[in-house]
Amino acid sequence: MPDLRDYKAIFFDAGGTLLHPYPSVGQIYSEVAARYGDAVNPDAIQRGFHQAWLERDGLSGLASHASEKVERAWWHQLVREVFEKAGWKGDFEPFFTELYDIFARPEVWRLYPGTLEVLATLKKRGHILGVVSNWDRRLFPLCEGLGLENYFQFIIASAVFGAAKPSARIFQEALRRAGVAPQEAIHVGDSLEDDVRGAQGAGLDAILINRHPERQALQVEQLRGVCVIHDLNELVSGG
Repeated sequence: MPDLRDYKAIFFDAGGTLLHPYPSVGQIYSEVAARYGDAVNPDAIQRGFHQAWLERDGLSGLASHASEKVERAWWHQLVREVFEKAGWKGDFEPFFTELYDIFARPEVWRLYPGTLEVLATLKKRGHILGVVSNWDRRLFPLCEGLGLENYFQFIIASAVFGAAKPSARIFQEALRRAGVAPQEAIHVGDSLEDDVRGAQGAGLDAILINRHPERQALQVEQLRGVCVIHDLNELVSGG
């Protein structure tokens, strides 16, 4: 574990690192879908969403200064694909409108336990904190609603900035906003490719947070030389 006192700035990924959908994407989708047509199996929708997400490489397709209209259209296509494959016959347009709005609300998200306490400790120790996330513009009101924004000097959403992790450009922008050199910053995230490799490619150090090691297919060789934690509290333990 690196000594965080060696770094002026600490950057964080958002989803899977600081916060997660609650109770799950599949459960939320299915509960809203039930109001507009046939019931759907939450687990099947969860799997369908995960597959569609991977096929699009997450939000990397929204990495070019997307407008709100473009962002909404991107999600519209993804959700329609998931529900068509599931054989759902409900009224899609009003369903999607409600669903899209819901995911901008803090009530369907939860911070991981200890998140605010860890951020408060790091800020008190004098670190510059920032968010570097592959997300759309809904990230900003979401962070505000969850009480996150007061801990961060800046929040960068890839679809708004115009580059997505693992591109070095988004990390370079974080360095510019923090006013630090690459060797003075470290990034924490849950994706080996986007967060760890991306940050390292821009000259930063990185920490992988692996909250579900039993679910990961990462091989020992892939993690060789990578600093891995399982809880954000590990960042501040030991003084």
